[in-house]
Amino acid sequence: MEKFIEQVSLYIHDAPIWPFTLLGLVLVVGVGVDVINHRRRMGAMEYFDSVFHEELIGLYPAITRWPDDLVAYMQPRLPVLRDAFEVLRNFIPQNQLREYNATWNRFYQFSRLGGNEQAGLPAGTAQDFTAEQPDQHQQQQIFQKMAADLLAYTDQFKK
Repeated sequence: MEKFIEQVSLYIHDAPIWPFTLLGLVLVVGVGVDVINHRRRMGAMEYFDSVFHEELIGLYPAITRWPDDLVAYMQPRLPVLRDAFEVLRNFIPQNQLREYNATWNRFYQFSRLGGNEQAGLPAGTAQDFTAEQPDQHQQQQIFQKMAADLLAYTDQFKK
C-alpha cells in the first residue's frame, strides 16, 4: 500500500498542473450555473404562485366573491396569468410539458369563455348543442380544480 501511495504522490508531483486547474475551473463554473439556475427556477415558481394568488383573490383558494360575469372579470387578468405561465414553462421538465400546456389551455379557455364552450364556436353551430352553461356552483368547482391543477406544477420545486 505504501508503494502505491508513493507512486501516486510521484505522479501528482511530476504531472502538469494545467489539467487539474482546468478541471477545477469547469467544476466551479458548473456549480455556479446550477446555483443561478436554481435561483431562477425558485423565482419563477414564486412569481407563478404569487400571481395566481393575487389575481385570483376571491376566486381561489377560497371563494369569497364570485363575479357575476366570469369572462369580464378574467379578461384583464389573463395576460398577467399567461406571463406567469410562460415564465414557469421554461423550468417544467420535458416529460411534463405537454400536460402543463394542456392544463393551461383548459384553464384559459374556461376563463375566456366562462365555462360556456358554445361561445367560442362559429355562428350557426351553437344551436346544434343543447348543453346549457354550467350553473354557478358547478362553474366554481371546475374553476377551483383547474387553478389547483396549474398550481400543482410548482409543488415539485418546493421539495
